[in-house]
Amino acid sequence: MRVSPFALFLGVVFAYLVTLQPINDSDLFWHVETGRLTLAGDLPRVEVFSWTARGEPVFTDQWLGDLVLAVARAAAGWPGILALRALAVFALVALVVDAAMSARPRAPIVAAAAALPAILLSRFAWTDRPELLGLVCFALMIRLLRGGDRELLFAIPLLFVWAQLHGSYALGLGLILASCAARAIEEKPERWRFVPIASFAVLATLLGPSGLDAWTSSGGHFLAPPRFIAEEGAPDARTLPGAFFLITLALVIATASLGRRATLRETLVLVPVALVALTATRHTPLLAIAAVPFFASRWPDPIAGLRDRSPAAPEANLGRTRAFLIALLAFLPIAVLDAHVDESTYPRAALAAVPEGAGVFNQYDWGGWLLYAKPSTPVFIDGRLFPYVPDVLADYRAIVGAHPGWESVVARHGVKAMLVRPSDPIAVRATERGWRVAFRDAIAVVLIR
Repeated sequence: MRVSPFALFLGVVFAYLVTLQPINDSDLFWHVETGRLTLAGDLPRVEVFSWTARGEPVFTDQWLGDLVLAVARAAAGWPGILALRALAVFALVALVVDAAMSARPRAPIVAAAAALPAILLSRFAWTDRPELLGLVCFALMIRLLRGGDRELLFAIPLLFVWAQLHGSYALGLGLILASCAARAIEEKPERWRFVPIASFAVLATLLGPSGLDAWTSSGGHFLAPPRFIAEEGAPDARTLPGAFFLITLALVIATASLGRRATLRETLVLVPVALVALTATRHTPLLAIAAVPFFASRWPDPIAGLRDRSPAAPEANLGRTRAFLIALLAFLPIAVLDAHVDESTYPRAALAAVPEGAGVFNQYDWGGWLLYAKPSTPVFIDGRLFPYVPDVLADYRAIVGAHPGWESVVARHGVKAMLVRPSDPIAVRATERGWRVAFRDAIAVVLIR
């Protein structure tokens, strides 16, 4: 599969731009810690980071994504994490734009326009998580499913790797099965050849350390997400990601209605992806990525006349252009040399007042960071859904929101200290109930029983 120089160029541009974004995602830290244990030969199968769910079974569906992050951190420190992010963005943008170029060769303006919604929406997921690697896999899957039988076969090993990286692989499996079904309908004399392809695709998702748990994890996120977490809530038009998504959805509908009818293969890709994207904000980039070749194949080219009269670029020039763009990536380490964790939104100054050991209640958004900043203090909760749903997450909400009965929840868990925001209701109610303020600034409050 050849990638167009234009796609490589835009990939390089965005790879450098994303290095300007600081490292501050709280989830990164528990991903790295999990990967570090895996790297040491101890893949965590039970909870080890929190004191509220210690010993409970945990899913291993992102073990490879965690391992990749841990290796990047161990090899080059925080610059390694930033370099990994930049390379992932390079691959994602290059694949998205190349999917457009493959659908509309020699029409870079159309390709860029078709790829723009995908770049804008995926931008909100350009963070240091396995989720970004999952988006790269999804973009490559969309590219492969537009090919022939050989590309369909290549989708199976991709699915195997994807299933170890991130739970979004489940959508990839669905798209392979849908593609097999569409091709079986279109090619009736040889339809049975798609049965073993579909069977091997299913098997590929079960060969990792998670086994059937990989399906359980993906199903849990899809069927019963905690809607009160912003990224798990339905797309909201009042937010920038929600507005971009609704514009993308409108473009898909308008393109399908006003232009050439969608083929069966296109329909069996776009409709399931659109339904998944409607379920949660974190899924919205998927529709934009899946729609790229659909847009590119149908949108008009404003410079079609000029393009038709221009000679094609010699293959040798294309090869030199690719080599030049790849060489630019060699300078990526320079762009990431000063990478560090931006702790401006974290309670670094409050840590000295936080007691050692179990018993500290912490703000949800700070849980992952605390694993890195104060490893001697296990967390009450962090950014993972499992193993905290439903009980620990419900107890967290009761305490932080100072809901009726919060004191009984505190007593049941044996909470001895709290690290919360000044704006959290519990920061006011706890002091009214006799909790002592051990530390306070604009970011955090430490309360001691």
